[in-house]
Amino acid sequence: MKQEEIRRAFERFLRQRDLKLTPQRERIFDRAFATHEHFSAETLYGWMRSAGGPHVSRATVYRTLALLQEGGF
Repeated sequence: MKQEEIRRAFERFLRQRDLKLTPQRERIFDRAFATHEHFSAETLYGWMRSAGGPHVSRATVYRTLALLQEGGF
């Protein structure tokens, strides 16, 4: 499945839970799917902090990773 198809599936998954694909969730999704290596939530949070763009909190990283896992992404 291509990343864009996965993104659309994730958006549908979020809508089913009355959630939105916010710019922060989108950044987390993009970064998580841009790597083929294992990473921790703290590593991902560090990547978010060092990159430009909308601020992403540690809590948002953890919640978004939980949503990705729950949805089987």
